[in-house]
Amino acid sequence: MSADQHAEVNIELNEIVAASEPDFELVTFPMRFLVASGASLGGTAEGLTAMRATLDPVLARNPNVKVSATVGSKHTTIVRKDFRAIAATVREVADVVHGGVS
Repeated sequence: MSADQHAEVNIELNEIVAASEPDFELVTFPMRFLVASGASLGGTAEGLTAMRATLDPVLARNPNVKVSATVGSKHTTIVRKDFRAIAATVREVADVVHGGVS
């Protein structure tokens, strides 16, 4: 993908998440996000900040939706570099669902 194509995907994702805000209000189960704070190919710092800010209204309205961690990776490397944060998030959700019982 070219930088322009990456930028277009990021813009579209931002629009999809923003438009999905009413759907997040219907979430009745523990939903967690890992926020990637690293740079993105084709994305500007301002664009990434705007994309991450689309979560703020959702987080404010629904206590079931939370950010479990913010990691230094970019979105394309989060699974490879931040697998420990992913595992911790899975354990966090399991604790919520199962009341701390393993």
